[in-house]
Amino acid sequence: MYQVPSQYYLRLHHPRPRFKREIEEVLIYIASEITAIGRLPKQEFKRALNSAIRRYPGNLGSKQKTIDNWRTEIDALFGFIVEDGDFSVPSNRAVELATNQDLVKFFKLFCYHFQYPGGFVKPNMNLEFLQYGVNFKPVHYILKMLSCAEESEGQRAGINKAEATHCIFNDLRVTRDNRPVQDTWSLIMQNRRTNVEYDWDGDTTRYAGDILDYAVQANLLVKRPNGYYYINHVEDLAIQRFLNAEPDDHFDYYSRLPDISNVTLEDVKALDMEWVRYFNTERDESFFDTDILALATDTEEQYQELKSLITNLDEIIEEGLESTGSIGSVGESLIINHERVRISDEGRPDLKHLIKLIPAAYSVGYDINSVEVDEKKRLIEVKTTASSKPLDFRRFHLTPNEWAAADTFGSRYYVYRLMVTKGSLRLRLIPDPVAQYKAGNLTATPRNGMDIIFDPDKCGYEVELLR
Repeated sequence: MYQVPSQYYLRLHHPRPRFKREIEEVLIYIASEITAIGRLPKQEFKRALNSAIRRYPGNLGSKQKTIDNWRTEIDALFGFIVEDGDFSVPSNRAVELATNQDLVKFFKLFCYHFQYPGGFVKPNMNLEFLQYGVNFKPVHYILKMLSCAEESEGQRAGINKAEATHCIFNDLRVTRDNRPVQDTWSLIMQNRRTNVEYDWDGDTTRYAGDILDYAVQANLLVKRPNGYYYINHVEDLAIQRFLNAEPDDHFDYYSRLPDISNVTLEDVKALDMEWVRYFNTERDESFFDTDILALATDTEEQYQELKSLITNLDEIIEEGLESTGSIGSVGESLIINHERVRISDEGRPDLKHLIKLIPAAYSVGYDINSVEVDEKKRLIEVKTTASSKPLDFRRFHLTPNEWAAADTFGSRYYVYRLMVTKGSLRLRLIPDPVAQYKAGNLTATPRNGMDIIFDPDKCGYEVELLR
């Protein structure tokens, strides 16, 4: 049984959400609710968030302790709330997730910022890590190690939860001393060659397993049926962001607490809000754009095949697409392609040239000018959600311009709800959302426009995304 030498053993740990099995659904829900709550005095914000958590399916009869635990876990792990004096305010990450619904990008940012010590971890844990000199960004290290291993061996390299736990997470030679990744990989390979066993107890491997799973949700790693995690090479651009991260792009507790020998729990707690602000650092919109074509495919061959179907991408860019990388932009290009195929299939290929992207600068309240076979206009607002796994996608947000346009154009206005998950593209059409609201088929809550929740049994219909 493999054992870390006692002088180097320190078990890393962090809070674990009680909702890990449905984390994507919970995060979009909570980010949307927090964003809707807005800026409030701390106690009012807390009460409003507790009410929102209780409204989440399955929580209605929960004890108050359970609701409080959800709130503190969400606050600690995901940095959704920033304190501003006597007020609580939705953070950048919460607003981004609520508005863009790009869970893959959210988890990339989460993995990029996750570190020990760090504000994700309870202050007493951080104090222990500081006293041991821990300074470790796990996803950066794992990606660098697997990348180096593939380069040296000329083939795919993977790691399992037990190897990550015992050879990386619980070893101060890595987490404190930054052991070279080549040396860690050599240790793992030596253990494989000699059939060394590991402690696979769930309580032992759960923390390293969490981080590996978050990297899967970020689409940085893929988990195969053999239990090994491998680099997802369709995300090589994002992975390079990790491999080439600036040395000072982390939250340096040691520079803020120079006399580590005399650090107290209160000293660590005093940095909590600084940490939350670091986690919510404003990043350029393209910092971690999700390649939804990569997300929707499993192989490079499938990726290139789907990419080739968007034959009009250059034309769309000329027409006013501001960014070719964001999920919204690629979603719009997929829908333009869908509409041009649809109108051709309906017998009017002569109308394809009328289907165009509306430049965002025009602010007309919809993304695409499309057309019906009788040459009447169809005005389309595309709402795209990206997630590593299928989830309930009944929520989306309409800006004031979009809601006003929906009201003005009535039956000619459509919301195209595109759900992109690993290996899957689903499309639901919602015609005339204002009429659907008046009919009780969806709810619309004011928040700088409208937060929409629709009933899929009553509102809209799914169609095959035409290619």
